[in-house]
Amino acid sequence: MKQPLRAGSRSSQLTALLFAVVLAVATSPASRAQSPVLTHRNDNSRSGQNLSETHLTPSVVNSTRFGHLFAQPLDGMAVAEPLYVPNLQINGTAHNVVFIVTLHDGVYAFDADNNQGSNSAPLWYTSLINPPAATTVPIAEQGCIGHNFTEMGILGTPVIDPISNIMYLVAKTKESGSYVFRLHALNIQTGQEALAGPVQIQASYTSNGDVITFMEQHRMNRPALLLSNGVIYIEFGNMGCKSAQAATGWMMAYSASNLQQLGVLDVGPTQASTPGIWMAGEGASVDSNGNVYVATGDGDFDYNIGGLDYGSTLMKVNLGPSGFNLVDYFTPYNQDYLSNNDLDLGSGALVLLPPQPGPYPNLGVLGGKGGMIYLINQDNLGGYNPVADQVVQEVPFNPNDLINLDGGATYWNQNIYFGGVEDGDIGIPVETFSLSNGLLSTSPVAMTAKAYKFFSLFSISANGAQNGILWGVQAENTGSTLNVFNATNLASLFTSPQFELTLHFVTPMIANGRVYITTKNSLVVMGLFNLNVTAGGSNQTGAAGTALKKPLTVRVTNAYTGAVMPGVTINFSDGGSGGTFGNAHPVTNSNGYATTTYTLPAQAGVYKITAAATGFTTAHFTEKATGN
Repeated sequence: MKQPLRAGSRSSQLTALLFAVVLAVATSPASRAQSPVLTHRNDNSRSGQNLSETHLTPSVVNSTRFGHLFAQPLDGMAVAEPLYVPNLQINGTAHNVVFIVTLHDGVYAFDADNNQGSNSAPLWYTSLINPPAATTVPIAEQGCIGHNFTEMGILGTPVIDPISNIMYLVAKTKESGSYVFRLHALNIQTGQEALAGPVQIQASYTSNGDVITFMEQHRMNRPALLLSNGVIYIEFGNMGCKSAQAATGWMMAYSASNLQQLGVLDVGPTQASTPGIWMAGEGASVDSNGNVYVATGDGDFDYNIGGLDYGSTLMKVNLGPSGFNLVDYFTPYNQDYLSNNDLDLGSGALVLLPPQPGPYPNLGVLGGKGGMIYLINQDNLGGYNPVADQVVQEVPFNPNDLINLDGGATYWNQNIYFGGVEDGDIGIPVETFSLSNGLLSTSPVAMTAKAYKFFSLFSISANGAQNGILWGVQAENTGSTLNVFNATNLASLFTSPQFELTLHFVTPMIANGRVYITTKNSLVVMGLFNLNVTAGGSNQTGAAGTALKKPLTVRVTNAYTGAVMPGVTINFSDGGSGGTFGNAHPVTNSNGYATTTYTLPAQAGVYKITAAATGFTTAHFTEKATGN
């Protein structure tokens, strides 16, 4: 098979990384059930599912039990998905840690559970700029303004090796008038550089006598990084403007052990600015044989006639001693139409499915901006046929309207989830397609009651095949909302109040009962409210104007551990009904109890009393005052 491009040589020693060892990072009994989130969308299949979530179930994700817990300020905009490592030792203390990167080239490690006390500050913070010598790239110089970005720094989601405790990420800077990409390897316990990094990302090769050089200024690394078999895979595209200066898509490979470049691939070497590799921020996926899949955006395609351009193409590549080899590919029959109408095939990644029954056990799902859902045989992608596509199945998301499927599919329990927008930026319902005997349902088996404009990628939380929840972020001009659905039927469970605006293709990350969302200036954390329940004194009757015989008592416990919570101030209120409390703001004792007395109002009637605290459920009391 033809070798499109090559550069560098493969390292003789590659780290054998298996994401199945994620439990090795959790050593305490309390953390063994947790799953770290080490890569974009949870796994190298890019399924978007966390199957070890026991705290969040459809019965508790509602406005009474679930909501905003806290936020952490950031030094700039954040788009990359947060990553999560439980029980990590930092400065001699074990923390569940959430990692955030920003377009201001900042890298944060926060305590993932709370922002109280010493956890109000980052556990560590690393800035990868050094003004004025090294700054982020002003968006006017990056080109193609239209994403609401103000600067370009770290855009793609990093990846973490749980064995070496190293986070790999790509940062862009401006230095002495030049534009620079660097691959960094940071120790996740300290934030310090490892492996003698960083290394500058540069590439060039000769094609038909012409030197093709990777030019940095107008390119961006939107796709998440991939770590597979000791190799880091990185992809680049442009900002989304065909008229922009040279910024075609590149794919590069680096050794995870020494940051040596192992291969490079330009998917549009004869073109000016397309095709790119962007995939709505998703990373390349990889199969059990180590083959890597990337989908390209619109642009010229001529590989079938001996050329080197791969517009609107799903590519299956592997890394050999001499660089990248093209193993197989799929290009839609109408690729010219897709290219001319800005309908990128590569608006999402290929999601690899678990083995399926039927003649094609190894399948993947890809959905592009053209609104077609492609079910693809990993063992024979289909190549290019100008008359009809040679894939397993094609299902139009909506045969009556042009739907942009930006962000690709999400998989759980033999269901495939898609959201998108109709042509003209009009919201549409989220839809579920089922898998049976190796084929997709030809129409949705469930859809939401409302229309949504999801410029995010969905995430799924579940406890195996139970308690599936679909999470997505919707951005409007005034702010963003977290929208939550029962994954079995897409019934709405929860819609948050608006919070700070998010940017295109943010991905909510779910870990250990909490949801982490990056915004223009902060990390927002939502989760379960701690429990504040009535423990005694409700449903009493007394004469108007007299004190109730029994005190009003609540008990407070942690929603995640069940432990009692002393020292919590509880605010009692009768809504201004005229009664009086012995202490309207008691503090819970060592057993988690808070108690106060109550004198009924002077008028007969039934009175409702609440006992509340920020971040806790509200306890309710009903008391009756009778006439004298």
